[in-house]
Amino acid sequence: MYGVSKISVEPGVMMISVQDAAFSADSLARYLKIFADIGIVVDMISQSAPHGTQLDFSFTASSNDLPLVMKAISTAQLTPGSKAAPLISVGYSKLNLFGEEMVTSCGVAARALSALASAGIEVHLITTSDLDISLLVRSENEDAAYETLRQAYEL
Repeated sequence: MYGVSKISVEPGVMMISVQDAAFSADSLARYLKIFADIGIVVDMISQSAPHGTQLDFSFTASSNDLPLVMKAISTAQLTPGSKAAPLISVGYSKLNLFGEEMVTSCGVAARALSALASAGIEVHLITTSDLDISLLVRSENEDAAYETLRQAYEL
């Protein structure tokens, strides 16, 4: 098991990325508020450390929300002072690893990333919490990624 007791798969995920956003205390909050106000549920929120006066961030949403995401992006682009337009990538699946040792074992994430790399499967985004590790892979790799992780954790 190596710290993982369950793996779930969520197909039909898109990634929304903002690169080179102006670094400020409310950069990410401003974008998330635009999406929340339109009713889009986001997940896998990830922000880079600032690089100079800019930062990058990404988050995911259901591909079913594409029309709402397009509306949110047009709002984000109209925001005064906004230099960074969000980019949309579709065609992802999210794999969630659940287990009791998520907090105490960074080896759980390392094992997942190593197993997927050995299988030639790229991870486009990873987030962790007390309860799970979420991995974003291309949809065409969903089955292979699931099987690779199942074998890696002996489930």
